Amino acid sequence: MFFLCCPLAVFATISITKSPLFAFSFVWWFGIWYELTQTWKPAGKRKGLTATVPIRLPRHSFVAFVLSTAVMLISAKYAWYIIALQIVLALIADRRRWTTYVVALLIPTMLIHGGISLAISSGAIIGGDPIESRGVQLQMIARVASRNPEGISEEAKKNLSDVFNLDQMADAYSQQDADPVKSSGIQAKKVSYKWRTVMPEDMTNFNKAWFEIVKDNPVIALDALLAKCFGYFNVTDQPYVSMDYYVTSDYVQKNSTWIKSYNHNWRERITGFTRSWGKIPVIGWITHGNFYVVMTLLIGAAEVIRRRWLTLMTHIPLLLLMGVMITAPANNFERHMLPVAFVFGFVVLTYWRESLAERRIARQAQSSASTTTTLPQ
Repeated sequence: MFFLCCPLAVFATISITKSPLFAFSFVWWFGIWYELTQTWKPAGKRKGLTATVPIRLPRHSFVAFVLSTAVMLISAKYAWYIIALQIVLALIADRRRWTTYVVALLIPTMLIHGGISLAISSGAIIGGDPIESRGVQLQMIARVASRNPEGISEEAKKNLSDVFNLDQMADAYSQQDADPVKSSGIQAKKVSYKWRTVMPEDMTNFNKAWFEIVKDNPVIALDALLAKCFGYFNVTDQPYVSMDYYVTSDYVQKNSTWIKSYNHNWRERITGFTRSWGKIPVIGWITHGNFYVVMTLLIGAAEVIRRRWLTLMTHIPLLLLMGVMITAPANNFERHMLPVAFVFGFVVLTYWRESLAERRIARQAQSSASTTTTLPQ
């Protein structure tokens, strides 16, 4: 029902961007991990040949594991961080199936990520601007420049002078979005980031300048961080950019060749309906990604309390994805929450099944104890 009715999922299917591709491949990948955990058993609990022979994935699941890993790596640059950590955790928790993890995770990562890195270093393809990954730092500097320009030392200004115009940076600052500060995005912009003239060596002292500014203005810097990402963890905050953007954006409704003439008014009506639905307290929360992020965090906390370490190992990627949200350029950008929202049902199902199993084991133990106490001495 979620994938049929929730605007997050429905609009993602017609969004021609890489984020939904990563999200759906992540669901595929996450499902294989569920299968792996259900067939995992400590060696001490096995008998006979099964004490030494690992339980292997079925052929179709193994192929799906490889393919989903490959699609994730192709569709998102940060995917290799998630996969790399999972390789380490999997080899620690389930080393008997190490060949599965090497073939399905390590080799695709080396081939795809390594190949892309090699192509960038050789000049075959153009790499992204490093400034794109510094959204948090930029927002901190920009907020200080906007709220307390006297709090920036002369040395920090000198270190940033070849990279940024601090006056323009202060004017461009928006707590919701780092794009204006780094002079990117589709909107009209000030030249805060000197992208036409900046050279790699100009970034040498960037981190030093950022650290000095944060050290001298810790409260403003912390405010900048929280203002940039709070919407991902606040169910009452409306999305800065919701998934319906990809249905009624100017690219679709005005600038496309022929799509703009096909169901033009219907698109406007359906997005109007979903926006109205999303603004209804409580009932509207289920249409937004931050609801699923918060609920996933609560379930993760419950798993820690109940010491379900193996399950937590498979849920670590969700925590890493929340880290991606924090470092993303914009606050409460729903496309970054798609993977967490899409697998939330599996997280709930896993928690429910494991809770049932724990209660069943507890009842059996209680029954055995009662039987033992009633036996004649």
